[in-house]
Amino acid sequence: MKVLSILQRHESTSRAPWYLSLAAMGLLGWSAVGDLPRSFAQEAGQPPTLPPTEVKAAPPTQPVMDGFEQGDLSRSILDGTIFSNQPTEGYRAETSTTGTIIAIPDADLPATVNTITRDTLNDQSALRFQDVIRNAGGVVFQGDSQFFDRILIRGQQLTSSNFRKDGFLDRTGVPRDFQNVERIEILKGPASILYGAGDAAGLVNLITKKPLDAQFANFGYTFGAYEQSRFTVDANNVSTSGNILFRLNAAQEDVNGFVDFDYTHRTQIAPVVTFLLDQDTTLTWNGEWHKDHRRGNQGTPAVFGDPLFLEPNVYVGEPANDFFAGEEFRQSLVLNHQINDDWFFSIGGYSLFVETPSSTTAAAAPFIPIGPPVSPVDPFFNRVRSNSPYNDEETHSLVTNLGGEFWTGEMKHKFLVGMEYAYLNSNSEFTSNSAVVGAIPNPGIPMLPPFIPIFEQFDVTNPVYNNLPTQQLFGIRTNDFRQQRVGGYVQDLVEITPYWKALGGVRVDTVDFYFNRSIDVGDGSGFGPDQVTEQNFNRASPRGGLIYQPWADESLAFYYSYTQSFSPPGGGAYFLLPGQTLRPVLGESHEAGIKTLLVDGLSLTACGYRTVRQNDTFNPNPGVFVQVGEVETQGAEINLIGNITSDWSMIANYCYCDSAVFNNDPLLMLDGARARNVPYNNANIWSRYNLVNDGYQTWGAALGWVYVGERQADLDPNAPNAVDLPSYSRFDAGLYYQKGQFNTGVYLENLGNIQYALGSSNSYQIYQGAPFNVRATVSYLY
Repeated sequence: MKVLSILQRHESTSRAPWYLSLAAMGLLGWSAVGDLPRSFAQEAGQPPTLPPTEVKAAPPTQPVMDGFEQGDLSRSILDGTIFSNQPTEGYRAETSTTGTIIAIPDADLPATVNTITRDTLNDQSALRFQDVIRNAGGVVFQGDSQFFDRILIRGQQLTSSNFRKDGFLDRTGVPRDFQNVERIEILKGPASILYGAGDAAGLVNLITKKPLDAQFANFGYTFGAYEQSRFTVDANNVSTSGNILFRLNAAQEDVNGFVDFDYTHRTQIAPVVTFLLDQDTTLTWNGEWHKDHRRGNQGTPAVFGDPLFLEPNVYVGEPANDFFAGEEFRQSLVLNHQINDDWFFSIGGYSLFVETPSSTTAAAAPFIPIGPPVSPVDPFFNRVRSNSPYNDEETHSLVTNLGGEFWTGEMKHKFLVGMEYAYLNSNSEFTSNSAVVGAIPNPGIPMLPPFIPIFEQFDVTNPVYNNLPTQQLFGIRTNDFRQQRVGGYVQDLVEITPYWKALGGVRVDTVDFYFNRSIDVGDGSGFGPDQVTEQNFNRASPRGGLIYQPWADESLAFYYSYTQSFSPPGGGAYFLLPGQTLRPVLGESHEAGIKTLLVDGLSLTACGYRTVRQNDTFNPNPGVFVQVGEVETQGAEINLIGNITSDWSMIANYCYCDSAVFNNDPLLMLDGARARNVPYNNANIWSRYNLVNDGYQTWGAALGWVYVGERQADLDPNAPNAVDLPSYSRFDAGLYYQKGQFNTGVYLENLGNIQYALGSSNSYQIYQGAPFNVRATVSYLY
């Protein structure tokens, strides 16, 4: 996909309403509600530094700027608004915006938001989403090669509709790159109060780097195992007039994976420009083009009942044909205005264009149409090819917020009111094919064709390729999938007394849903007639919470919260029970806990939770969804993060999760089963200590441990060949050196070289973790 072709196709085929196109032209593009540009006290998002290098460069002397002097920048809107976080150094962020849109201290939020800072990303050399989830308790990799960033939060699935970028809906199937990311905030529990159509699991918000009032250029190079080579640049400048700030982030990465025939080639270019219109107003345009081409590994099957029988490098697909070619372009335009000392206004729009064509081949259950199935102890499998020649989607959204502070008597309010409009349109084709090597006459079995195909038996212990599965089993063509969402919300954080605070709010959404698809049942007749579904959903999503802070310094807080979620159904081939229509996925969550500062800079959060997700969709076969389920999860979680001393930093978490799946479909006997890929226990420790930190140079070392308990590999634990994924303990380490403007870091993953499973789609598609590997980064700041 080329950017030009995307825009040309959008111009000719988009079904967005005319007023959206007019608004997009007026704004120069849609935009996300992001953090305002920060003063240069903000970190520059460098590769690993210990501590991060402080850049003291200043822009040149500037002339008078439209009504105020350049020196007034230090007290202008560049210092931030109620919608932006304060600069963060180290692992702990004192405030977040994802849980409330307005920035509030963590102790005032009756919920859990895990913030993964830029320093954390750097120290752990995090390049993929699965690299960062260790830093948030209860977050594990779900296992899905078609949606690379799909995760589970406290046992609940997080779909692409629950990812945001700078606060805006960011539905993309392209694996995310972190080069232009300043921090990642993970909100646990329903987020529909502010973000509308969302899951009970929570929400992930990637906050990007913004232009700074400074001049610098940071060049980095990462190299390591599997011929990895990654070049990065982070450059910032200020115009001679002083009222335009510019920042450019770019990355180019090439690497061969640990799996045979694997490769990844990805490029990201992300410019950002901020126009300082006056002391109280900024306008920020943010663009990003990202290409990600890779093989598309579908995992390995369990053999002889052992999910780790095969070595991690074994490839069971077709290397001459398998591929994933993701490409995306997004842009935003955000206007922020400070009305007075207490009130702020923000309006912005956002556009995202995504293409993700792919073709992948995976092992499938042994299949013989007559006679009993082949025993699962055989190392022979039929393979299934999932082919998507086109999968295009575009999203446009507009968000406006008004936030501020006021008093009613003795009570202080932090108030927010806002509105969001979102429009998305997609079209795609998906087919599932198997390899046929012959046919036999039908011996008289009803409902089977005159000749019954004989399917390939692929020996996974001795792969022989070049037998591409071409016999179509099933297909779905999405001719048009559209959603139009309009939501309005109000929220108030009230300081009732010096000890008690309350957070309450509600959002009302209306969603128009249009779905036109055709299905190929694999009988040779091709795609059938169009099937059109049009529905409208209206829902109010409330949230309420209480905070009790017994100490005047607010270093201890007890809290309780209740939230609801609402999400309309997505695309795909739904099989409905008689008389059933598509229903929204609903959720509710209770959470109670304690937040405290153990020492200055080291925070502890401990909580218990219960989350229920109703009208859930199960995916028993590729491209097919059955909306009959309910997932209940409950448990406890602990998160510890911050500085024990000035030289000793720590991230530690633990989560216990008890999950259960219920359904009313006689074809899926799941009642009471554990949710797939959800362990009872998972934990993480990452600790870094600066051995030398004398102001001239810094030597540091870090040690990490990740534990994930036993998990169920299959949706149905009673299915033939069902297996469990074993628990694992993995140790990692980091070494760092910084002197002046030179920084270097080495990350060592899987020190024990253990074999382990990250997750699975089923017992035939198990995604193994990487063996021992090393990544080193060097960078220089000009």
